[in-house]
Amino acid sequence: MTYYNTTGLIDEQLRSEWASVANQDQLILALYLRDNNGMTPFQVMNICNIYGRNWPITSIRRAINTLTKAGKLTKTRELRVGDYGKKCHVWRLNDQTT
Repeated sequence: MTYYNTTGLIDEQLRSEWASVANQDQLILALYLRDNNGMTPFQVMNICNIYGRNWPITSIRRAINTLTKAGKLTKTRELRVGDYGKKCHVWRLNDQTT
């Protein structure tokens, strides 16, 4: 899992961010494992909000991107309307991720 240290954190702050990112990626992957009908980043964000994880959409997108690069998720051609009325791509579990 990847934390992009764009703010120059060091030592304990950086370790804390790395730990939270791994946890975030794992929780988002668990959502896809639970239901593989595919989800947009906004759908993931809304489910996370229900469970008290009020992560910004940029963090959700970062986690989805990281999971895609790791071969866990696949971006599809399917589009669904997101929170701002714009069409968003749907991601699904990669066939080997079960």
